[in-house]
Amino acid sequence: MLEPFLNLKDASRTIDFLAEFSTYADLKTRQRSEKIVKEYEEGKVMLPEKLAEEAHNLALAVWPARTAIEHFFTHEGSEEEWNLILAASRPSTAHLLKCFRRGINAKSLDEVLGHVESGLALREEERLEIEEVRKQVRHDFWQKKKDTLKILYDDYQRELEGYVKRLKTLRELALALAPTLQDELFSKLEHLEDRILYEGEIVPLEILDEEIAYYTEQKEISPFDTGR
Repeated sequence: MLEPFLNLKDASRTIDFLAEFSTYADLKTRQRSEKIVKEYEEGKVMLPEKLAEEAHNLALAVWPARTAIEHFFTHEGSEEEWNLILAASRPSTAHLLKCFRRGINAKSLDEVLGHVESGLALREEERLEIEEVRKQVRHDFWQKKKDTLKILYDDYQRELEGYVKRLKTLRELALALAPTLQDELFSKLEHLEDRILYEGEIVPLEILDEEIAYYTEQKEISPFDTGR
């Protein structure tokens, strides 16, 4: 089985998630996440279940913003992201990026980093630098120019509502299934939530609808008395 993007049983990784993505949240949510991160760093013991709940709440709160900025920099804003990253990187790293991009005639940073020869052109140290600079560039852009992404943000807010509705339906279905199917569906739910909420992947809603249709049929074939 593939490793999850965010292992919610790993307190350190969950704290990293809170620290990285809280910048996209509203003030109240951001301050709550920052408080938890600070307390953890000061040595406060925290239950994994509590941290998982905080990560889940933050993931829901920031998904539209994360996805809007990812969409913008992947499409119409790709050149703007490129220039911002060059400006924020060390001169030597920026020089390597420009030379390599010119050599392969790439149109975006993703094409540069995803090229088969990028491992030869960029050392691990430089790739890590670019990754961190990219995170900061996106954080700064969101704080300064979030209004320019409002249309995208609203679109992805509606997309998120579609996910939440379907994930809730699947969870309710799981509770009504026989134990074997219940375990199967809960495992799928965990994987879907990891891909969508934590990794930020856009999974077609039709995939969730197909799962709902399948498990609705299974429930009708083998009804399970939950005692409710």
